[in-house]
Amino acid sequence: MWKTILRRLLLMIPQIIILSIIAFAFAKLMPGDPFTGMIDPSIDPAIIEQKRIAAGYYDPIHIQYFRWVGNLLQGDFGQSFVFKQPVLNIIMERMNNTIWLSLLTMVLTYAIALPLGMIAGRYQNSLADRIIVVYNFLTFSTPIFIFAILLLWMFGFGLGWFPTRGSVGSGVDGIALIFSRLHHMILPALTMAILSTTGTIQYLRTGVIDAKGQDYVRTARAKGVPEKVVYNRHIFRNSILPIASFLGYELTGLISGAVFVESIYTYPGMGQLFITSLSGRDYSVILALILIFGFATLLGTLLSDIIMSIVDPRIRVK
Repeated sequence: MWKTILRRLLLMIPQIIILSIIAFAFAKLMPGDPFTGMIDPSIDPAIIEQKRIAAGYYDPIHIQYFRWVGNLLQGDFGQSFVFKQPVLNIIMERMNNTIWLSLLTMVLTYAIALPLGMIAGRYQNSLADRIIVVYNFLTFSTPIFIFAILLLWMFGFGLGWFPTRGSVGSGVDGIALIFSRLHHMILPALTMAILSTTGTIQYLRTGVIDAKGQDYVRTARAKGVPEKVVYNRHIFRNSILPIASFLGYELTGLISGAVFVESIYTYPGMGQLFITSLSGRDYSVILALILIFGFATLLGTLLSDIIMSIVDPRIRVK
C-alpha cells in the first residue's frame, strides 16, 4: 500500500504545477488588476500606478509567475486589498467553519443515504422502493440554490427553528458556544446532505440488487443464516465498496462546493469568502482559494485511492 501512496504523491507534483499555472493564468486574464480594490475617488491614480510598478505588475509574465510561486513556498499568499490583511490569515479564519460544515454534511449524507439505499435494494419494486426512487429523482434535479432558499424561508424565517446567518451566536462561550455552532450548521449542512445522497443511494441500491443473486448469498441462506445477518454482514459489506471509493472525492468536493450554500445562509466559510472576493475583485484571495480548492481535489483523489487500496488489495502496486 505504501508504494501505491508514494506513486500517487509523485503524480501529484506535476498536477500541482499545472494547477498553479492555470490558476495564475486565470488571474491574469480577469479584468482589472490586484490593485483595483484599492481604487476610490479620493486616491490619486498616479499613486496606484506607482504601487503597480513597485509590485512588479509590468514585469514579464514568467518573472511574475516564478516570484509568486517563490512567495507561496515561503507561505506568503499575498495581501488582501479588500480586507487589508494577509490572505493566509483570512483563509485560515474561514477554513475552520467550512471543514466542520463539510464533516457534518458528510455524516448527515450517509445517515440518510445508507438506510434508504439498503431499503430500496432489499425491497426492490415495492412501494418503499418507488418512493425512494422518486426522492432520488427530485434531489438529483433540484438546483441547490433553489433548495437552500426554500429551506431558509421555511425553517429559518417561517418557523424560526434555525438561525438565518452567521456561524455562532453573540455573547456565548463554553458548552453554549459548541451548541450554538452546531445550531448554525445544521440547516446549511442538511441542505447539502439531502442533495448529496443521490449517488450513494443509487450505487448502494444497485449493489444490493446485484449481490442478492450472488452465489455467496445463496450459500449463506442455504446454511440457515438469518436474513438480517445476510443483508448486514454479507450483502452490505460488498455493496459498500463502490461508495467507499468516492469518500475522498465527496469530502473534498463538499469543502470546495459549498459556495452557494454558504452565500445563501451567510455562513462565514471559504465559499462565501470566494463570492465576496469575486464581487470585490480581491484577486489575491481568489487566486489562493482556487489553489486550495484544486489542491483539495487532488487530496480527495489520493484519499479515495488509499481507501480503495485498503478495501481492494488487487489495485495495490507490488
